[in-house]
Amino acid sequence: MGDLFRTPFGRELRWVTALAAVAAVVYSTVSLLRFSRFQSAGYDLGIFDQVVRQYSAFMTPFSEIKGLGYNIFGDHFHPIIASLAPLYWIWNDPRMLGIALALLMTASVYPVYLFSQARLGHWPAFLVSAGYIFWWPIQGLVDFDFHEIAFGVPLVAWIIYALDRRSYIAVTVLSVALLGVREDMGFVVMAIAFVLLLRRRWKLAITLFLVGMAAYLVVTGKVIPHFNLSGNFGYWVYSGLGPTMGAAIIFIVSHPLKTLAILFDHDTKQLLWASLFLPLGLLPLGSVYVLLAAPILLSRLLSDRPGTWTTGFQYNAILAPVLVMAAVDMLFKLMNRFPKLRSVRIWVPGFFAVTVAAGIAFVPAVFPLNKLVTGDAFHYTAHMVAQQRIVNMIPSGVCVEADDRLVPHLTNRTVVGLVGRQVDYASWAVIDFDQNNTGGGGDGNFTPFTGLRFKQDHGFTEVYREDNIVLLYRPYSPELGAPDHCSTPYLKGLYWTGK
Repeated sequence: MGDLFRTPFGRELRWVTALAAVAAVVYSTVSLLRFSRFQSAGYDLGIFDQVVRQYSAFMTPFSEIKGLGYNIFGDHFHPIIASLAPLYWIWNDPRMLGIALALLMTASVYPVYLFSQARLGHWPAFLVSAGYIFWWPIQGLVDFDFHEIAFGVPLVAWIIYALDRRSYIAVTVLSVALLGVREDMGFVVMAIAFVLLLRRRWKLAITLFLVGMAAYLVVTGKVIPHFNLSGNFGYWVYSGLGPTMGAAIIFIVSHPLKTLAILFDHDTKQLLWASLFLPLGLLPLGSVYVLLAAPILLSRLLSDRPGTWTTGFQYNAILAPVLVMAAVDMLFKLMNRFPKLRSVRIWVPGFFAVTVAAGIAFVPAVFPLNKLVTGDAFHYTAHMVAQQRIVNMIPSGVCVEADDRLVPHLTNRTVVGLVGRQVDYASWAVIDFDQNNTGGGGDGNFTPFTGLRFKQDHGFTEVYREDNIVLLYRPYSPELGAPDHCSTPYLKGLYWTGK
């Protein structure tokens, strides 16, 4: 595995390190500004903040935002995020996750550069790397605040580099680590096995294929149902293919053309395909490394959930290193096949970098960094000031129910959940009428109006109102539940301060 990292830290890598440092500062700034402007959300920043805080206190990873006494392993399987726990010994704050996210993204620049440099030379590889790290899929993840898939981005990039270097020990180790990112990474490991199969690495290919398949089946069939209150894995969203994975596989094998049609049967899906492949000139389709993107794209585009088809949110980031490195691989093959095309090694990476820069300048809907460039990210409203004032009015160490956008500002000093999640114990609640809904609660999302009625029906009264934000209070009564719910050890861990 040591062969993978023997590239000297010479002059060329210093340029890449400077690029990584700039990206880390830019993305950390974006995350900090989003938090300060109340654009971060309980889903998912607040959830991960509670979970990592629990890990940092050596406690079970519960999240009040998901529900009272909710073990996060009942939702998704991502033990790798426990590695962030030591960061909370430095700064116990949800903003630390934004900084960690920025560093994880920049860690993926190195394998992208090294892979490209071996094929195109230093400056073309540098342009590829610059375009990659500021490409819209990476920006979309940073604009989402934090998600476990952030670990998958550098891991997948290093796996492709290890495959390219024939460092199969590294491939194995990194693939096992990838299984700790999320339950569906088992399919990506199976795709890695297919690449190895094409290289006639039979034993390793079969081993990784079986490991990836077993990991997915065990985690979704045993681990997650064990911790989930319903006793099930709650993310089977492929009703168009069948009620179970077995039925879905039969449908895909029996109806390949219908399955293919599903991948393109909506304008949103077509936009996603175009946004991912056209900026790269369709080059990734000619590389074997594109196989690593196949299970991710299939799982999203065959899903019933329209949110997974979009260019927004966090879903596309893990595709970025795969598609960029596959494009470079195919470009190199074309240059070797047609020597007259060798000049493209300069202008194709340059075109990619220019399109990214143009996107940042002119396409704010897809490139969130536009807000930083135009200065919109630094704009504060009277409503944001009111949000901060009301958050500051809530005492530390209490149980709170709050609007989704206010939750991350309370996780490090209160036991906070969404409206309706801990009604028997909360003594404070805050509802923002400028939001369409409160972000959760009970059997569905409350609107601010139904949320206010719900809290009033449970004994809460308004104690303060400013700029369409309502602060509610209900005196604690032992009749509501446990003698003092917010002082129990596991709940104390939810806002553990390290003191």
